[in-house]
Amino acid sequence: MISIIIPIYNTAKYLSQCLDSVLNQSYKDIEIIAINDASPDNSMHICQNYALKDKRIKIIDKKKNEGVDRARFSGLELANGKYVLFIDSDDWLENLDILSIMHEKAEETNADYVEMGMQRVMDCHKWIRHPGISSITGLIEIPELFEKYYLSFFGYNILSVTIWGKLYRKSIIDKAKIIPSGICMGEDLVFNMKLFPHLKRIYILDTIGYNYRFGGMTSKYNKHLYPDLKYLYTLKEELIEKYQYYKAWDFIRIEMKNILHSDICQRIIYHVGTEEEIKDYLTKELEDPIWKRVMQVKEHPNFLNDPFVKAIAQKDVQLLYSSCLTTVKQQAFKRNLKKIASFVFTHI
Repeated sequence: MISIIIPIYNTAKYLSQCLDSVLNQSYKDIEIIAINDASPDNSMHICQNYALKDKRIKIIDKKKNEGVDRARFSGLELANGKYVLFIDSDDWLENLDILSIMHEKAEETNADYVEMGMQRVMDCHKWIRHPGISSITGLIEIPELFEKYYLSFFGYNILSVTIWGKLYRKSIIDKAKIIPSGICMGEDLVFNMKLFPHLKRIYILDTIGYNYRFGGMTSKYNKHLYPDLKYLYTLKEELIEKYQYYKAWDFIRIEMKNILHSDICQRIIYHVGTEEEIKDYLTKELEDPIWKRVMQVKEHPNFLNDPFVKAIAQKDVQLLYSSCLTTVKQQAFKRNLKKIASFVFTHI
């Protein structure tokens, strides 16, 4: 049996499309665990109506919003299937045979997870879509799986780091003893990063089966993004030491520099403080010992010649601010165009 875990928050507009895409699958031995994370819209009512028609649906109705990460783990606690599939409630399955295909491949290869291809879709009609089949398909086993592909979780994109779109063998999740991360951004990566060292083999399909809905440009600064990604950096440091995966050092340091750059740009775009307030924030931030460690990149000599990196090393907050302000101005037209496209295609 496959346990399908769907965390739900404020997605009543898309929820029926998601549930129908699962219930109409040719593979019928499923249970659907729908977790209503104290959603303020009509999502709970929709779930109840579906559950009355199909007994394979179980509902967890949370009275307090705890976030998608904890919602997924609440679903895992109730899951009875040999396999687990996570789906976000505003996404949907593309292929009505995809569960059958994934289950068959998991049984055939004894894979710890089977991953389907996905496509990013801006609108429900799929007029704007970007197919995303991995360039690496087929069976991958240890030792190559760990030695080569664990790098995917440290800033070097090879394999997908998302939690959705993968059919996991539940026993391997239980073995890893993963607990909720407590963060709002990057929770998928944490889950897979902690799971990956326990895997023996995975299988990646060349079949698109998952529609990931994108768009809806944010209109405000995400206060969780920088602290959560900074926490991820320290977690990656711990895992590098734990598994002696030293080849990842440079990648996480370069990634952390990019995170700081992005955070400053976002503060400027959304007017999170005046110029002087942002520079005061940077002055305090650069006192964190983490930035001395970021400066220890060894295999990428051009990194230390980057003016932004030099500004970090010299704690030159004026140069950091000016550099990001230039980036914001250069990207203004592209950003506004995305906002217009997002508005149009989310209202058709």
